[in-house]
Amino acid sequence: MKSNLKKSFCTLAAFIVGASVFGAPSFDVDRAVVVKYAKPSNGTQDQWGPLNCHDPKIFQDDDGTYYVYSTDASIGGAGEKGLQIRKSKDLINWESQPRSAIQNQWDRDWVKWVFYKQAYKSSWAPTVIKQNGLYYMYHGIITDGRNPGYPDASITFAIASSPLGPFYPAAKAAKKDPKIKEVLDSLGVSYKQSTLVRYCYEDRSMSIDADEALSMETLYNTGYYDTNNEESGDFASLAYGFGCIDPEFVMDVATGKLMEYTIGGRKCYAVTYGSWKGGIALMYVDAVSLKAVDREGNELDVPADTVEGAFGKCIGGGYGAAYEGAQVIFNKDTGYYYLFVSMGNLDYEYRVGVGRSKSIEGPYIDAGGRSMLFGPMDGQDYHAIGSKIIGAHELKGEYSFRCQGGESILRTADGKIVMAVHSRTNFLPGYFFFLQIHQMFFNEDGWPVINENEYYNDFNGKDEGLNKLSVSEIAGTYDAILTVRDNEEGRFTPFGSTDSFQVHITDATPTPSKDLTLNEDGTIGGNNYSGKWTLAEDGYSITINLDGIGTFKGYVLNAVDWARKNAKGSHRTITFTTLDSTKTGEYFWGNKR
Repeated sequence: MKSNLKKSFCTLAAFIVGASVFGAPSFDVDRAVVVKYAKPSNGTQDQWGPLNCHDPKIFQDDDGTYYVYSTDASIGGAGEKGLQIRKSKDLINWESQPRSAIQNQWDRDWVKWVFYKQAYKSSWAPTVIKQNGLYYMYHGIITDGRNPGYPDASITFAIASSPLGPFYPAAKAAKKDPKIKEVLDSLGVSYKQSTLVRYCYEDRSMSIDADEALSMETLYNTGYYDTNNEESGDFASLAYGFGCIDPEFVMDVATGKLMEYTIGGRKCYAVTYGSWKGGIALMYVDAVSLKAVDREGNELDVPADTVEGAFGKCIGGGYGAAYEGAQVIFNKDTGYYYLFVSMGNLDYEYRVGVGRSKSIEGPYIDAGGRSMLFGPMDGQDYHAIGSKIIGAHELKGEYSFRCQGGESILRTADGKIVMAVHSRTNFLPGYFFFLQIHQMFFNEDGWPVINENEYYNDFNGKDEGLNKLSVSEIAGTYDAILTVRDNEEGRFTPFGSTDSFQVHITDATPTPSKDLTLNEDGTIGGNNYSGKWTLAEDGYSITINLDGIGTFKGYVLNAVDWARKNAKGSHRTITFTTLDSTKTGEYFWGNKR
């Protein structure tokens, strides 16, 4: 395996180092690709850059600096525990920080709950917002606690006066940092404890209103609900138990502001969380203190799971479906809420799916017309549900990526919408995983599409955006990917491994590209597709009609192909990104050769 890895590194570097740099950009993308993928550093934590980034949460501070907070994960368990931090001025160059966000300030209330004598030194999937000059974080902790083999988990609330931390548990923050005390005193806010919500292996049946749920008797008799099943270890039978991980606030990507709701006369924010087991939960927190509220809007100073219904309502997944890493965004320009979920085994078959709804509580329907909220018999069909906005792919003759997920979406101060994901590759072993940034747009039918290539910010003075292109510039042959969704299982062997694994094969195996020719006369040529394409007067809105398949709408734009090997050419390309909401619900995208 070591010889193969060395060969892969050398081959990638040899191909890319000689590639020409297009125009006069402020950033050398050729060098960036070499450093990121051919020579990733797993030295000290401050040398990682985009390497070792899992479940990235992207945040932008008032001075324009971008920060990414991520799960404790790294090759060989290296680095400081407590949520890694990266920062950037351009969304391309990422500086990994030597200190964690938590800096050994774990919540002791959690430790007492799981009967641990010492803090469990690992945290997962944070989210960060800023208000009143302070930085507020929810983050997950999960461990085999009171009953080894059965998870205890919580989402803990922490506060900092700096984006670099340390983030202190809310109940201790005012004592630890005078600036935090000053702000909280001015707001009249104090905290008795620091836990937002907990999960343990027990009944969460009230998360769905009684008139929506099957009767307890029916659930018990069919085997889909049994709160006393510790011996069987059958997590899927927990119909409504929300895994306490992956918290995220609901934001309007048209404005960049958090959505506000009135619960019992109280101004609140909406928060999602959840993993596998019982699905994705939607709950509400006070907009000032960020404490959970009950159904009447009463502010809670206890974990939300101790109050009936306060811990949320299921809006996606359920019955053991492998949905997690969720984020709900709203777009006032389209009038829809969008539910993004990571799904599958994160080591072999991870990918991101999306559906939309006119209501924050759903139902969320994918572009193929299927609901992302499951009943007792639906949970195992999840790989065919949720339009695949990003997944494993391999453009012809290029390096391929897989297991993209842990997504985080942000509207930047200058009006871009970006999505951060972590990604594994098919040219490095699976324990190499990287931060990737993609730009997002919404097509004329109101569906999100992304530039499937990583973000790049300078094209001879033009930002990577929707700039006018001509038909002659766009015409040519493309390596195109049409996403595939089904429930087929098979064996998959990741790069660098001698073992194969049983997986959902269409999500694990990179989808290979096919040739697509866009002719200047508006016809589609080549051996794989036929049909017509049209470019709108704006020079970037494109419609692709594929005979017998569907009508795909989206955009065409300048991009950088980070996986390209061609040393005689350039990483610069033109890409299209589209979605069909008439028949297939699939994405169709490609890079010009």
